[in-house]
Amino acid sequence: MSEVLSNDQIAALVEAARGGQIPETKPQASSRRPKRVREVDFTRPTKFTQDQQRRLSRGHEGFCRAATTQLSAEFRTSISLEVINVDQQTWSAALNEIPQPSLYGIVSTNSGAPLLLSIEQPVITTMIEWLLGGAEDVKSPDRDLTEIELTLATRVFSTIVSQLSRTWQELLSSDLALGRVETQVSNVQLAPTSEPTISITIELQVNKQSATTSLLLPHRSVEPLLDELSSGHFGDQSDIAADAEVEQMVRAALRGISVEVRAEVGSTELTVDEVLALQVGDLVKLGTAASGSTLYADSVPIHRARPGRSGTRRAVEILERIDPE
Repeated sequence: MSEVLSNDQIAALVEAARGGQIPETKPQASSRRPKRVREVDFTRPTKFTQDQQRRLSRGHEGFCRAATTQLSAEFRTSISLEVINVDQQTWSAALNEIPQPSLYGIVSTNSGAPLLLSIEQPVITTMIEWLLGGAEDVKSPDRDLTEIELTLATRVFSTIVSQLSRTWQELLSSDLALGRVETQVSNVQLAPTSEPTISITIELQVNKQSATTSLLLPHRSVEPLLDELSSGHFGDQSDIAADAEVEQMVRAALRGISVEVRAEVGSTELTVDEVLALQVGDLVKLGTAASGSTLYADSVPIHRARPGRSGTRRAVEILERIDPE
């Protein structure tokens, strides 16, 4: 943008130039935007898409609701589970984030490669005490589990895996089975250290005691099942064959249900006072006879009909179907 100088300003600039005092002009700021730099962490894998992670999270939220009901009924106390984080990491990073001490359940899948279910040891110890008839407020001992306690801990894991298997049947069309329970993290190296792994962290609240249980899904364990994730119960694609079979089952179940069918010759509207004032011998005028009658299935009108007789019984003749608007 140019600026018009007066005569006095021009004279001042000439005098300054003669004295070597010419002011330096500041360079104009560039209007170009700076280059956008995006940080890339090469240590974090990207095998699982965001959509797959979201569906896995939604499916395991359903597992938490079902497991909450089952465990609360079995232990007769308040137990709640809630998904608090779903993250994609390497196997070693996910394994290092599991709180210590914890117990580790090796869970087999239909794909052949196992996955890992971990639960903090203090909450397992509390459940074991309840199974043995102990009080609700139990302080977890700071020691290794005995053989008997490990057997009871396996029962707790089996209960959780059984409910988790139902979720995976809907989510990935796969059954889960508990293999063994380990107490040392060194015995659960199920995948290479750099294996992409989904870590599902679930908060487990037991009798005012908060703990975490983690489900680690190595990519090799779920890769053969990922196609089912997009077409299953939590996916966007519908299974046409399964829907047709379910429809036939529903229709077969509904065919045997008894429904009251009645024919209404006419109707009218009265106020409450008029209804209470009705006496024996009063005449109530209904709709015109030319309108025929309406056939109802329960309270839904289905056909227009003409009233008449069939032998010694009253009957109606179907005239037309009523549009279900």
